[in-house]
Amino acid sequence: MRRIASLLLLLLLLSACAAPAETEEEPPVPPPQEAPAETPPEEETPVEAVLPDETEDHVLLTLGAPLADGRTLRLEAIGKQTDGYSCGVREVCVYDGDTLLQTITAYDAIQYEWGSAADDLAGAYTNCWEADLTMEVLDLNFDGNMDFGLFGWICNNTIPYYYWLWDEEAGEYRYAFTLQGAEVHPDTRELTSEYNSGDAGSQWITRYYKPDADGALVFDHLERLIYNFQPDSGLLDADRDGAREIWVTPEGEEPERLGPGGGMEMVSARNWGMGSLEDYMTLIYREIPLEEVNANNTFSYFTEIWELKDGQFQMTSREEYSYEDEP
Repeated sequence: MRRIASLLLLLLLLSACAAPAETEEEPPVPPPQEAPAETPPEEETPVEAVLPDETEDHVLLTLGAPLADGRTLRLEAIGKQTDGYSCGVREVCVYDGDTLLQTITAYDAIQYEWGSAADDLAGAYTNCWEADLTMEVLDLNFDGNMDFGLFGWICNNTIPYYYWLWDEEAGEYRYAFTLQGAEVHPDTRELTSEYNSGDAGSQWITRYYKPDADGALVFDHLERLIYNFQPDSGLLDADRDGAREIWVTPEGEEPERLGPGGGMEMVSARNWGMGSLEDYMTLIYREIPLEEVNANNTFSYFTEIWELKDGQFQMTSREEYSYEDEP
């Protein structure tokens, strides 16, 4: 009996060992999650520049003005759009660094040149085509200090500028004069003023000034080119421009002076070509390019020179001219 029991126990153990082991189930794999959508960066709203109201006063132009002592002044032309086609300057602020040295009004020059008529001008503004042309700096009397000018008004000629000269002793600018077509020539230390004159612009005038020891600009001479000159004989050779003349201040008279030391007077007739040059100047030289028609319908060319000699204006030479001799 005991044997039978042992045998049964052995069979039970063998059946337990043969049963397959239970496998643990793996946990379910979660479904893949979508990546969150990226938020695009917020666009920056551009900050619009605040432009000045062109019809209100604002800085039209800023220029540097070097001085002989090494400083460079800052000139700010203040003005506005005066109408649909032009702008004008009311004042110029002069700065040395951040220090305001001087405020110059255009009215000072306008009233000086136009007198009571300035009261009728548009608020004493200058008149110019565009802001970049309203002001210029140049050393008018070659003293090493930059002077400045304001575009005066629009005209059918070279442009007139109101000019201020630097007064070194006073340490400020002083109004000096008005000139058309001013240009400086450092090599000859001359200031020239050029403009059309005569009927239909038939004359071209160039006035020459030189500084004296006090820095005043003194009239030296005037050159006139006459395109419609009528010679005593023959014809004017138009291919060689017109007749060229040189005029000077009459002997015994004081030459015209501009700028400090000269009272800064402006003689209208002299500056603007009003009246006849014979009324206030002396002709000392004339060069006439001539052409003459020969009997065989060919042309001969000459150059006549006339000069003031022994109190008489007379022809001093007449030479034949050849175009073949031109370079």
